[in-house]
Amino acid sequence: MKGAASSLQGLIYRHYLKSALIPMLAIELVLLTLYFSINLYISTRNQDTLLQEVQNNLLTIISIEARSIDNQLGEVARLTGLLQHAQETFFAHPEVCRLPNGPPRLERHPNGAYYKAEDNGGASLYYAATTTIGEAERHKARCSEDLDPLFKSTVDANPIVTQVYLNTWDAMNRIYPFMHDAAERFGTTWDVNDLAFYYEADAAHNPERRPVWTSAYLDPAGAGWVISSIAPVYRGDFLEGVTGLDVTIDSFIRHILDLNLSWDAMPFMVDRDGTILAMPPRIEQVFGLRELLAYDYGEPLGTTPGKPDAYNIFKSTNPTFSTGMLEFFRSGQSLSELRIDATRYVLIQKPIPQTGWRLMVLVNEARILAPVAALRDLSNRIGYVAIGVLVLFYLGFFLLLLVSVRRLSNRIVSPIHALSAATSDLGRQMHSQPLQPAGIHEVDRLSQNFNEMALELDKRTTQLVEVRVARQAQEREARILARMANTDLLTEVYNRRKIEAILNEALANVRDADDTFGLILCDLDHFKSVNDRHGHLAGDQVLIETTRLLRAQLRRRDALGRWGGEEFMIVCPQIDRNGIEQTAEKLRLGIAEHAFPIVGTATASFGATLARPGESMNALVARADSALYAAKESGRNRVHSAE
Repeated sequence: MKGAASSLQGLIYRHYLKSALIPMLAIELVLLTLYFSINLYISTRNQDTLLQEVQNNLLTIISIEARSIDNQLGEVARLTGLLQHAQETFFAHPEVCRLPNGPPRLERHPNGAYYKAEDNGGASLYYAATTTIGEAERHKARCSEDLDPLFKSTVDANPIVTQVYLNTWDAMNRIYPFMHDAAERFGTTWDVNDLAFYYEADAAHNPERRPVWTSAYLDPAGAGWVISSIAPVYRGDFLEGVTGLDVTIDSFIRHILDLNLSWDAMPFMVDRDGTILAMPPRIEQVFGLRELLAYDYGEPLGTTPGKPDAYNIFKSTNPTFSTGMLEFFRSGQSLSELRIDATRYVLIQKPIPQTGWRLMVLVNEARILAPVAALRDLSNRIGYVAIGVLVLFYLGFFLLLLVSVRRLSNRIVSPIHALSAATSDLGRQMHSQPLQPAGIHEVDRLSQNFNEMALELDKRTTQLVEVRVARQAQEREARILARMANTDLLTEVYNRRKIEAILNEALANVRDADDTFGLILCDLDHFKSVNDRHGHLAGDQVLIETTRLLRAQLRRRDALGRWGGEEFMIVCPQIDRNGIEQTAEKLRLGIAEHAFPIVGTATASFGATLARPGESMNALVARADSALYAAKESGRNRVHSAE
């Protein structure tokens, strides 16, 4: 099989392209590929090295910070131990009663609580209304004022501690700083066994009687969300109460989690059960949570509710996140990678021995790799600039090559181009111009043969055009006659002959009751009076407008024809009785609600029916006509359906 023919100019062009341009392009493409490949390889290695270095540095920094946090929490725990010892001494010697701030003003509140009504520089005091206040209770309430200087110095000495308290078995609460609304805040009842900061220190939960830390809970004293270092206060083997130091989540974030970490690392604290104890605002954005700090206390709290499950990293609605966090938490490893949505993070954890909590740090991997990414982007931009320069160079080189090729080819093929152009024009023009001699024997012979062929082709083309014009005129006339034979001239819908043919064809296709069609007859009401009052031109306009309204409401498959005068016939295939009645009613409303030019309003009556298998056209039309007559007799502007 022979290959496709090529032009002489194309042969010359391809020769230059193969011998000069293509080899140079291939070399440049190889060099660019090597450049970008090496750049990608170096960037990848730099990323891996930088990521490993940053991870090691962060591990070192986080380990130091974890020890610092452990020391801070350990200091709070030691203060708790001092409070525990002082209060056990107080209960061991009830005969000692020192009042460092003077006698307290203790009163009954209207709600029945026994409380300290005036701030004398010490702690507030509250006794639940359910506790019978006898001499022993009054003595304990009065003499526990001896603890206030220690309470105050504890809060003043440690910036993360917000309040110190003692809760006793008989529902007494002493808390510093002073609460002016203690009686209202705690209410009438105070069951210490329902409070996390009490029962977590009892013998069942803390048999060693040492200071322990609670998880985050909502403080009944009004401090909002807090964590507490608590310790039991025993007199012998009798649990007199529980003492504790509260650290608000807000204070914890400001004083403990306010770490100045590189690479915008984000620390947060998690308890041993996976609940987020505290997190800075940036972590809130990553997890889609808002840290619980303050709380709108509407009424006294009788319990200490903990944080909702939404703040537990093991119970996230994202199963991939929760599973990954749980596995990492249980593994005890210090380093892992985590994907949240479409962002990759480096995750670091360090335990806090004092509490069993975990200091976790989240670092956006993109932030770590930003310098390498910037360097890679710069290298890529340099490569793109080089590509642009090469494109401009080869564009200029190609244009120069093209000019050279054209000059050479024009010297060789100009006479042949003239013959080719004349041959092309022969198909586009009725009469071609004869070719002039070019002075080349072979080309002149071709030109003479072309001129003779063109004359003969012009003659035959003229004859063919005349025959085609005559045939097109005949076809156009036949289409016009066919349209006139089937169309009503006034309304431009089917005339009676055509609509009857459609009706007969539809009847021939009815085989059973499920394969039927509908027939609607429409007759304009009082049309004669329209002609009499407004003239026949106005009546014709009403007929034309009615036809337009009917067409607009019908389906594409429905056939509309003028049956005679002001009467129209509509054939509706594939329709049931409910459908034919709804169609007729829609047509009636369309006419009745329309504002006609000149005449204003007009109405029409409709008769509708369904074709029956084996039924003749006359019988079907008669039944529809009877329905139309019934609509007229019923007052006009109605639809009547015949069975």
